[in-house]
Amino acid sequence: MPLSIKKTSLIAQKYLRQFAKDYRISNVPIVILFFFIFSCSEPLPENRYLPESLPSEESIKETLSSEIHLNQLNERSKSLGITLQEWKENEKKLVSEMDINHYWGTEKKQLRSSIQDTDAIDRMREMIRIRIVWSRIFQKSNISIKQKPFDQSKASLLAKINSKFSPQFGQPNSKWVIIEWSDYLCGFCKETFPHTKKLLSKYKNQIHYIHKDFPLDGDSNQSLAPLIVSRCLWERDPAHFTDHMQNLYAHAKTMIKSEDPILNQSSVWSECDSQRETQKYLDLVKKDWEEAKKLGVTSIPTFWVNGKWIVGALKQDTWERVLKDTSP
Repeated sequence: MPLSIKKTSLIAQKYLRQFAKDYRISNVPIVILFFFIFSCSEPLPENRYLPESLPSEESIKETLSSEIHLNQLNERSKSLGITLQEWKENEKKLVSEMDINHYWGTEKKQLRSSIQDTDAIDRMREMIRIRIVWSRIFQKSNISIKQKPFDQSKASLLAKINSKFSPQFGQPNSKWVIIEWSDYLCGFCKETFPHTKKLLSKYKNQIHYIHKDFPLDGDSNQSLAPLIVSRCLWERDPAHFTDHMQNLYAHAKTMIKSEDPILNQSSVWSECDSQRETQKYLDLVKKDWEEAKKLGVTSIPTFWVNGKWIVGALKQDTWERVLKDTSP
């Protein structure tokens, strides 16, 4: 069994006294030497990694959206004897106010105006804490943070995409331009859609929304069925397209597992459901996919809002903050 600190201390003192007697050293230096030995023998605190600059929320979401990275993180947390969520909570407790202050000045300068709302300040500081946590977890897991797609001005990006045949609402000169890349088989896209639909209804005359296809599995035509049907529905019934989108999210998985039509649907739905292999719509879906990859889109849902890239699921309050941050 390891020696207790008290017993170790007594043994050390005995040898130090003998050493002093042999070499006629006074007791004062002995005390100093004793203190030096034991202070140096204390384990050093773990180095709390602080990156030169914090990754953005979008970059963190982009990194976490990779199945390879998630498996890597889960394996690493398992080796520590905890879950990934527990690891995250443990790291949160270790982030000090000094750590947050290290970035606070820079983060505050990036705001368009001074913050008066104390709740907003608390939210910002908590988000800095979370970004520090993920930076440390990624660093300990040897994961490089994936950067979000490059920023582009409205004119620059719109010049790079072909939106002629894309589902879209609103006018190009609207206050906000929102471009979404998604797939009806994507769980996070399905989770976000009801909030996006409410947003489009609430800001109907202020948003120009464009939907672009980004299939999770672009190499399998069968998995493209919901996106192909979506193209047909937009072409034949654009006025009710958001309702059709909701229906597609609800039935997408059934559609790729079976060639049978979805029952109890409208006539336009039934008509488009029979167009699952139409080459024209298939080509449009694949062109969107190739276009998105050239822009740097690698995961979904991805949104571009007035020059700002957003990656990952969004809720109503998050959408409101995005609109506030991107307001012209």
